[in-house]
Amino acid sequence: GHPNSGKSTVFNLLTGLSQHVGNWPGKPIEQKIGFHHTKRLTLKLVDLPGTYSLTANSLEERVARDFILKEQPDLVVIVVNAACLERHLYLLSELLALSTPVILGLNMMDVAAQQGLQIAVRALEAALGLPVVEMVASRNQGVRELAQIIEQVISRPSSIVPSRPEIRPDHKAVLVQVHQLLVDHVPAPYPPDWVALKL
Repeated sequence: GHPNSGKSTVFNLLTGLSQHVGNWPGKPIEQKIGFHHTKRLTLKLVDLPGTYSLTANSLEERVARDFILKEQPDLVVIVVNAACLERHLYLLSELLALSTPVILGLNMMDVAAQQGLQIAVRALEAALGLPVVEMVASRNQGVRELAQIIEQVISRPSSIVPSRPEIRPDHKAVLVQVHQLLVDHVPAPYPPDWVALKL
């Protein structure tokens, strides 16, 4: 998620003291890894640096993008500020272009309510085709529910069938041409579809 969206608070609540901090290999950016134990699973959680986009203009964004593309996690949880939802959904649209299952954590629901915003969470969930969890991480609200949803999705990743963003018809023809030109030149593990879309 974006910086200051509350993702590190969520990470800390889920992992407690079972975490360790270091630097990403060869990069002066903090790497936090922790573990969350459920009845059936032990989840390894990685708190990625805050990022506005997967285009990767900054070192932090490159670290986040490269982890998702190269390490291919079982699941990505994007934590967003519910009071600034429209701005945060761009990053979600980029994640949905990849094959990794995604869960949306709607954090700061209390701030959204204070600003008079009402989010139809179940309608948003239906429109996106993925789980949406309401949270106020600063009060530890919704974090247990998030952990339960994570466990469900890890157990059945095929249960998520996201509604991926549609490309305008006049742009789609160009996208097909770009894809045809580069499909044999994109190094693994970058998906040619995603690279074409980013171009």
